Amino acid sequence: MTEQHGMPLDGRTVVAALVDEGLALMVGVGSALPATIDIYLNSQSDAKVQASIISWRRHDAEPDNAYGFVALLPMKDVSARRLKTALFRGAGKPREYRIDNRQQRIEAVLSSVADQSGPAFATVIDGLIEALLAGDPDKKRLSKVAALVQSAARSNGFIEVLGGLEEGDVYIQGWSSGFPTGRTRVIAMADSPILAELTSADFQRDDLGDEASGVTGLMLGDKPINPKKLKRVYFRGRDTWYSIEVYQHRVLVAPPYVPAHIRSVLDRVRAPEKILHTLKMAAHRFDGRDTVSELDRPVRIGIDFSLLIEGSGVLISGWMLDPDRAVKDVSLRVGGEVVRIDDHWTRQSRADVTDAFANDPMFSGMNPARNNHGFLVFCPLDVTPPSDQATYLELGISDAFPAYCPLNPTRASARQALSRVLPSLDPRSVTASNSIERQFGPMLQAMTAQRPYAVDIHDIGDFDEDAPVTLVVGVDDTINDIGVTIALLGLDSATRHLPIVIAGPVESFDQVGSEILRLAAFYKLNTRIVFAEGVEDYCDALEVGVDATNSETVGLVSAHILPRDDGWFDQLHAAYIKRGNKVLVSPTILFEDDSVRWAGTWINSNANGGQYLSDRYVGYPCAVLADAQPSEVSAGTLECCILPRKAFKDSDGFTRGYIGPAEKSLDLALKLRMAGTPSYWIPDVEVLGSEQSISKAPAWEELSNRLDRWAFDRRWSLVVSNLRSHNNAVD
Repeated sequence: MTEQHGMPLDGRTVVAALVDEGLALMVGVGSALPATIDIYLNSQSDAKVQASIISWRRHDAEPDNAYGFVALLPMKDVSARRLKTALFRGAGKPREYRIDNRQQRIEAVLSSVADQSGPAFATVIDGLIEALLAGDPDKKRLSKVAALVQSAARSNGFIEVLGGLEEGDVYIQGWSSGFPTGRTRVIAMADSPILAELTSADFQRDDLGDEASGVTGLMLGDKPINPKKLKRVYFRGRDTWYSIEVYQHRVLVAPPYVPAHIRSVLDRVRAPEKILHTLKMAAHRFDGRDTVSELDRPVRIGIDFSLLIEGSGVLISGWMLDPDRAVKDVSLRVGGEVVRIDDHWTRQSRADVTDAFANDPMFSGMNPARNNHGFLVFCPLDVTPPSDQATYLELGISDAFPAYCPLNPTRASARQALSRVLPSLDPRSVTASNSIERQFGPMLQAMTAQRPYAVDIHDIGDFDEDAPVTLVVGVDDTINDIGVTIALLGLDSATRHLPIVIAGPVESFDQVGSEILRLAAFYKLNTRIVFAEGVEDYCDALEVGVDATNSETVGLVSAHILPRDDGWFDQLHAAYIKRGNKVLVSPTILFEDDSVRWAGTWINSNANGGQYLSDRYVGYPCAVLADAQPSEVSAGTLECCILPRKAFKDSDGFTRGYIGPAEKSLDLALKLRMAGTPSYWIPDVEVLGSEQSISKAPAWEELSNRLDRWAFDRRWSLVVSNLRSHNNAVD
C-alpha cells in the first residue's frame, strides 16, 4: 500500500524531496540496506550516484519490506531531466523503485518518517544530521541541518557567561547535564547557524546537586561567532542531540577580561590533560597587562616606539634582554593576525640597556660585552586595525606560559616613520643596510596608502578648468617663499594668461594661503588654489593639481623650479605640439651655479652587459650642453614637463612606496613610456631647481636615497634591463 500523503509503504515507490540544489532525499521501504549504496536514476549508467542510507527495522512488516529507509543522494553530477525510477544496487538483489514526483517539502516527508519509525526516529534523525554535516556544508544546507536538530534536540542547561577572545574563539560558562568533555563538533545558533569546534570541560558547582555540573569551554567557528548574538548551542549527547540555551540575563565579558573568568574556575575543572592544557593557555592569554616584567626569570623587554603605517603594517623599535635564551619566539598580535618578528628583525647595539641592568641580581650572568639587545622590525598587516584594537607582543617562554608586552602604536605615514628612524642610523653600518633590505624596503613595497586629496579650493580671476592647457604647480611643506614662483609666472607673458593650479599641503597653505591669494590677485592670474591632505612632496601636490582641472594638456612644475628666462613654457609647448601632443617633454634643469642637475635620464650599459638608468651630465657646467639637440630619452622628469592629462590619469598617477620625489618621478615616467607616452628632452629650454630634504640629519638623505633606489630596483630592474635605448637626437 501507499500512503496518500506521506511515506510510501508498498516497497515499489519512493518519495523524493530536495534538501538543496546538490542533495536529494528519498524515503521508502525495502529489505536491509548497507550504509552506502549505488543508485542508478532512470536506469541510466551515466546517472549513477552513491547514496548514504539511514534505515530502521519495521515491526510486523513483510520480510521484503522489513526496513524503512532514508537515502541521501548527491545531485551535482545529475542532469536536470525528469526523474522517474531509482535502481538500488546493494549486496543483495537489485530493486527498482518508481519515484513519486508529488511536490513535498522535506519537513513533510520527515514528518511522515517520524510517524512510521516511532521510537527509532531519534536514531534516524541523528544519522541524517551526521550525513548532512559530512564534508563542508554550505549555508543553505546548514540551515536545513539546524532545523532538523531543533526538531530533535532536548533542552539541557544554560550558558550564563560568555565572551569573545581576540583570536576569534568564544568562551562559554554555564551548567548542563551530560555535557560532552573534550573536543566536540557543535552548531552555534546566532543570526544563522555556524559549525564550530567546542573544547570543553566540566567543574564542580555546589548549587547544582548531582544531576548537573558546571561547564566551561572555548568555541571556534568556521565563521566568526558574535557573542552578543549567540542564542544557543546544539551538541550531540550520549543518546541524542541537546541544546544549551544562552540565559536571558547572561554576563557578556569583554575580551580583556575573559582570561580572568577562565582562571576563576580552573582549579575546579575536570578534564583530560590535553583539554586542561588548552584551557590553561586560554586563561593565560593577553588581558591588557604587561606580564613580561612579572617573570621570575631574566627576561625583560622595552619599546622605544611603535608606529602604525597606514595601509602597510607596524614598525617597532625596542630592546629585549634574554641572556639565558628562554624566549622561544616573539610575535606581534593584532586582533586575529599573528606576525612572528624575531625571525626577521634587525638587531641593534644597545649599550644603554646593558648598563641599566648591570647591577640587577637577576641579570648577574649577563655578558657585559654583549650589547646586541636592540631590535627594529616591520610587521606587515593584511588590514589596518582600528585605533581601539588591542596590539601587543607575545613572548613564547620555554617551560612556561606566554608573556605579553602591550603596544600603543601611533599612526604615521611611511615618510614620517622613516624621518624618525633613518637619521639615527649610521649609513656605513651593517644595521642600516640590513634595515633597508629587511624592514624599510618591505614596508614601502607593502604600502597601499591613501592618495592625497583636495579638502578646499579657492579660485582667483577667471579660472577655466576646461581650457586646452593648464599649468599645475606642486608645493611641498619645505617651500619657504611661494611668492617668488607666483611673481615669475605673473611676469612671464607665456604663463600670465594660462589657467594655473597651485596645489599643496593644507598645513603649509594654512599659513601662506592668504599671501598666495593676494599675489595671484595682484598679478591678475587666473588661479585655482588647492588645499590638500596627504601631500608629502611635490609629486603628491601635482597629482592633486591634475585632478583639479579637465584640460587635455597639463604642464607640471615643482615649486622648487624657477624659470631662467621668459618664454620657457611656450618653447616646451611648441616641442610638445610638434610631436603630436602624445609625449612628455622636459627642459634642462640647472643648479643655481649653472651646473647641470638634470639633462635627461638615459640607459647605460655596465661591464657585465646589463642596462641601468643614469642621469647624464649631473654636476657638469651647463656649457657641456652647448651642442646638444632635442632627444628622445629613456625617462623625462615630472618635476618640470608638459604631457597629456589623459596619459597621466591612465597611468594611475604616482606610485606610492617611495620616500622622496626623485624615484616617484622616474617611476611615473617609465609607466608613461610603457603605456605609449615617450619622453623628450629639450636642452635649449633651461630652468633652475634646488634639491630639498625634509631632514637636516646627515644620514637622512643618503639612506632615504638608498631606500628609494632599493624600492625602484625591485619594481623596475628587470624591465630596464630589457628596454631599448633612446640615446639619439630627434629633431
